[in-house]
Amino acid sequence: MSRWQLSGVLNLSTVPDLWREMATQIRSNKQLVVSLAGVESTSSAALALLLQGLEEAQKSGCELHYEHIPQDLQALAKVSNVLEILEA
Repeated sequence: MSRWQLSGVLNLSTVPDLWREMATQIRSNKQLVVSLAGVESTSSAALALLLQGLEEAQKSGCELHYEHIPQDLQALAKVSNVLEILEA
């Protein structure tokens, strides 16, 4: 199982570059844990990143899990009715 750490700010300006790296990580591993412990702030772009990651993982046959999802991102996922998907 591989691990990948996200850190800093996850917003509209940072997510596109992170997506390229994340997609590479997903396609290169059969099992991947993405830690968000180092994330300082998030936006709806961060939620889109995580959901896109799950979709890419399904296509690529990668078992993807997220850990240490920040509280503000959990709240956004909850009101968007996708929190259970992220926590699965």
